[in-house]
Amino acid sequence: MTPSADPTPSTPGKHGAELQACILFVDDDLLILKSMKRLFSDHYLVQTAQSGEEALALLAKGPQPAVAVVDHQMPGMSGIDVLRGLRQDFPDTIRIMLTGQADLPVAMDAVNRGQVFRFLTKPVDVPSLQQMVAESMEAFQQRHEENRLVAQAMALGRADGPGREASALQQLLEARLTSREMDVLRLIGQGRASKEIGPRLGISPRTVDVHRSHILEKLTLHNSTSLVRVAVKAGLV
Repeated sequence: MTPSADPTPSTPGKHGAELQACILFVDDDLLILKSMKRLFSDHYLVQTAQSGEEALALLAKGPQPAVAVVDHQMPGMSGIDVLRGLRQDFPDTIRIMLTGQADLPVAMDAVNRGQVFRFLTKPVDVPSLQQMVAESMEAFQQRHEENRLVAQAMALGRADGPGREASALQQLLEARLTSREMDVLRLIGQGRASKEIGPRLGISPRTVDVHRSHILEKLTLHNSTSLVRVAVKAGLV
């Protein structure tokens, strides 16, 4: 298995700039870092760091990594500390932890608390890592698409108060989508499939799929997972 042909050739940076999809690998083993660079540099911008401190210095210079793969056990700053810093400063970055078998409880706890997207045990299975990076790039792209839509809504919205984001997003959706598409979006937000939505609206599942495609195009979103999250954020569910 090889990495896909760069599913995200450019991704928005922290301040909205477009930049090549970047992966940050942090590990005190230089041989692993060299291997990761060889494995992924044909498709992504790859940055490497042998310590948590070096990783933070790279992050301060930019660019924002789409994905960060961080070893749990390192001299000095631990991988957990690096991941916490990433979560605080670059919350959209998808975080993956590398861990030994003995540290699996720590890795599972990090996943449960939302500090990491996934974890892999050492020695790293290369096909599994490639698949996880591809999935992480997809998740990163989805987050940015959703954030961009929310930012557009906030810029155009006229609502105030604690529910301002949801209200502004709903206004944007109503301005861009037809009433039928709004009906479809509400039901997508409930997690319903086309074969369930069709009978509820008196249309065929194929027509539902056409509406779904139009909604994705109008909102410049990637897939139905993003549609569910947008519907929830807008308070449609």
